[in-house]
Amino acid sequence: MGKVVLKDGSSNNDTFNLEEPLSSLCMNIINDNKVTSSNQKSDKDLQGDSQKKQLSLRKPVEEELCKICGDRASGYHYNALSCEGCKGFFRRSITRNAVYTCKYGGHCEMDMWMRRKCPACRLVRCREVGMKQECLLSDDQCKARDARRKAKKKLSKKPDTNIEEKTFTSPNDSLPNSDKLSSKILPINVKNTDPLTKLSQQQQELIKNLVYYQEKFEYPDESYINTIKNVSSVTTDKSQEELQSSMLEQMALICVFMTKLIIEFAKQLPGFQELPKEDQIVLLKEASNEVTTLRAARCYDPKNRTIVFMTGIPVTQENMSALGIKNYAEVAFGFFHSLSQLCTDNTEYALLTAICIFSERPGLKNPALVEKYQENFVSALYNYEHQKRNNGGCAFAILISRLTELRTISLKHSQDLLDLEMDRTFIPELVKEFFSIESKEETTSLM
Repeated sequence: MGKVVLKDGSSNNDTFNLEEPLSSLCMNIINDNKVTSSNQKSDKDLQGDSQKKQLSLRKPVEEELCKICGDRASGYHYNALSCEGCKGFFRRSITRNAVYTCKYGGHCEMDMWMRRKCPACRLVRCREVGMKQECLLSDDQCKARDARRKAKKKLSKKPDTNIEEKTFTSPNDSLPNSDKLSSKILPINVKNTDPLTKLSQQQQELIKNLVYYQEKFEYPDESYINTIKNVSSVTTDKSQEELQSSMLEQMALICVFMTKLIIEFAKQLPGFQELPKEDQIVLLKEASNEVTTLRAARCYDPKNRTIVFMTGIPVTQENMSALGIKNYAEVAFGFFHSLSQLCTDNTEYALLTAICIFSERPGLKNPALVEKYQENFVSALYNYEHQKRNNGGCAFAILISRLTELRTISLKHSQDLLDLEMDRTFIPELVKEFFSIESKEETTSLM
């Protein structure tokens, strides 16, 4: 099951290695290379170096000193390891457009004493060690961030979240009917069918680009879809082992194609290509499964309660459960149905996808910069909801909470796949990474 070759009448001739690490696949696509079968050592070395760098960045902060003044560092702030004092000083200096003059010739050696005496050299030192003005949040971004945190806190404390719980359950048995649910979400009913026109020109352009690229990179080329169909066209005379192998190969191909589409979309997001390559790979690896679930939600038909994958075949919750992933199917279809009942549109899906990709993940080299770029999308969603809904704050809170649910759904998927009665030694490496599957032996060895 190692390699699959795609050939068509065009110049398209790609070879996919299903045992290739997901990080290598991401790097190939990020660099605009073809997705080839190359297991080049440089890719593996790059992955190893990336992991070493990430580990070095995770040293306890009490062992580190502020790069500006030598005081104890509290973490990475505005792209540099610094103490709380220098963090606050840099923020105040930038937000107030402060202009300082050195009284001592402009060459002060910065330490805990001199930092109070010469703000001019202190600011110069801040920039020298890597602090960036673009890592500071604007007023709108701060408001959106505060609203998001307040919404999350409020929802987590709320003991009786009828809407949240009921819209997350299975749509087949315990989900309330449409009339009942509509009455529960009445405060966030749509009030403006064209909310985009009420936003700033900058946010309008941002959203238009997101929606455009979301649709452009929604489905792969026909040749890729035909490849999946060919793999999935099994016959009844095949053995159980052959059927299992065919299913795993199809899963791996879908992982490849979905990853390719997600990366192409991510490359168009403002700020993504400004991040270190290591961080780009971390974000894509961690978000791929969650973004795939969001994309599936866009394909959900609430009337027939089905989703239509890239092959064009409608899938029900029962179909998915029959594959042995019942727990995932239940929460996933509940998730799809809840977003449908909220009248989630393409703009909201595009913004949620961007926010999901720019989420804080373990192993990031520059989490502050990731958060900075994420706030652009959070702010746009916050303003969009206030223009679209009667109660935009409530809608914003619910949509943000859906991103938290995505991680739960992803874990359910991984657990269901882990519990399948199959020899996991035959699961392609790409599938293991995409769905975060570990063999029971690996899991046990980590305990």
